[in-house]
Amino acid sequence: MSDSSTTEPGGKSGNPLLDLPLEEIPGQWREHARELRRENARFRELVKQDDVKRIDAAVAAAKAEHEAQTVALLRSAREKADARVISAEVRAAARAMGICDLDALTLLDLSQVTVDPESGAVAGVTPALEAFRQSKPYLFKDVPRDTTQTRGAPRPVGDARFDARRATREELEADAKARGLRIKHY
Repeated sequence: MSDSSTTEPGGKSGNPLLDLPLEEIPGQWREHARELRRENARFRELVKQDDVKRIDAAVAAAKAEHEAQTVALLRSAREKADARVISAEVRAAARAMGICDLDALTLLDLSQVTVDPESGAVAGVTPALEAFRQSKPYLFKDVPRDTTQTRGAPRPVGDARFDARRATREELEADAKARGLRIKHY
């Protein structure tokens, strides 16, 4: 049936525990079991360390991906904000230069217009508009150099008009006297 060296203790099986006499086998099995448990514990610790390394690598990769996404979102937001600032500056400068139609600014080359990241100042608007004005003068009207508009002097704050509807009898009499009028009392 089967080989006696693999089934009977004390034979030549290649396994040192099976080659021992029967009376020594239980102690040797216990020691072998302890050794296997220690080896198993070492393997479990190695697996834990390997899992920790894989988890740490996954966390580091997720952090790097999150940082890249954050940087991309911030860059996109900055570019949008810069575009709005450039657009506002170009429109203001174009109005001052006398552009007839602001829709014509879509033809303007804004490649040389930049925004300083530190101060937020826009540079290159005037040269770009001057070049645009040279190439398409029919889009601009002549604007006098002094573009300030004057209006009449504002009313003084303390000079309130007399309201006869709300005035008391004494105030009515004083105002009439100041104007050289007489009040008829009925």
